[in-house]
Amino acid sequence: MEQTGKLDGQARLLLLMNTLYLSSIGLSNTFVNVYLWKVKSDYAIIGLFNLFTFLAIPIAFWIGGHLIKRRDRVLSIRIGVFIMAVFYLTVLMLGKSATAYIVPLGLLLGTGAGFYWLGYYVMYFEITGPDNRDVFNGANGLLMSIAAGGAPFFAGWLVTHQTNGYRLIFSLSLIIFTLAVIVSFFICGRKCEGKLDLRSVWTDTRDISKWHYVVFSYFFWGMREGVVIFLVGLLVFVASASEFTVGTYALFTSILSLVSYYAVGKWIRPHRRGRSLLIGAFMLSVSVLPLLAQLRFGTLLLLGIGTALFYPFFAVPLVSTSFDVIGESMEKARLRVEYIIIREFAFSLGRLLSTLVFVLFVATTGSSLVLVLYLMALNLLLLFCWIFMRHVFPAHV
Repeated sequence: MEQTGKLDGQARLLLLMNTLYLSSIGLSNTFVNVYLWKVKSDYAIIGLFNLFTFLAIPIAFWIGGHLIKRRDRVLSIRIGVFIMAVFYLTVLMLGKSATAYIVPLGLLLGTGAGFYWLGYYVMYFEITGPDNRDVFNGANGLLMSIAAGGAPFFAGWLVTHQTNGYRLIFSLSLIIFTLAVIVSFFICGRKCEGKLDLRSVWTDTRDISKWHYVVFSYFFWGMREGVVIFLVGLLVFVASASEFTVGTYALFTSILSLVSYYAVGKWIRPHRRGRSLLIGAFMLSVSVLPLLAQLRFGTLLLLGIGTALFYPFFAVPLVSTSFDVIGESMEKARLRVEYIIIREFAFSLGRLLSTLVFVLFVATTGSSLVLVLYLMALNLLLLFCWIFMRHVFPAHV
């Protein structure tokens, strides 16, 4: 794997495919929780839907790992996109009765996402290296910001101005998923050697090593992501009662995120990762403070601004370093699929735990203050990521 510090044709194809995938997700996933909320205004229902989604993802990673070892990582991506398409088709067919099938819908969405992201991460590891990983993450963040902003804004406009808005955005998602599959056929196939063997990676995880600290960091990151990924957007809708406002919120914060990812791609290099992660983790915790005054659109906007500006400073160095650890020896690189699966197990365990606690909270209290305090606690947990990753970064901060 020759590393030049630049992105080759395969890396650009991977960026294009992921942008299409994220655009489709941006069109629909942003509003799946809103759609379910409009059918039945119950935080517990939303929490359970996401809980079963997070439960299915690591299972799909494990099954996909066997598939990649026997066949190819591109096949895992195609299966994932196909299952996602089936999910949106099912939601279209169920309509308002979708809330009666929360468990199977959550499992279906999580399975599709799991197959896709496993194939994507394996290709990401093979196509990038220490010299161009931060550049790739910066470029991917730029495109992700465009997709995560433009797609929800367009979807919000459709839902607000068209009678069959939800049907239109779910249908558009199906079309874009198809385009992503077409792009995947231009990516070179590559079979991973050997059989899936998680035991040796699990030993490396238990022992005090760089990988040990990476796994614990991903667990605490997952704790934050499990709830924030769906709750903030839902709270924006509850506060504004407008899908168009949700789309506009996503567009505005994504523009800021785009600028931040550009800055991160230009500034962050391996020796600056520790400082960047600390800044990101601290400022993400500070961004929640305005919600203590009052849970309304204005304070949610301040939260969105803070998250958009500082999330890249946290995520890019953590992701880049985790893959650097996998690639630090040929033996680890040979087990790249196993390492990615174990990392996802830790991340998903964090998401499952935080989402389960969220469901218990909303089932026992409807207090908005409890939700705000919980969001604050989850963001503070990101500081543990920095504490653990200090043992991994090239230079301590």
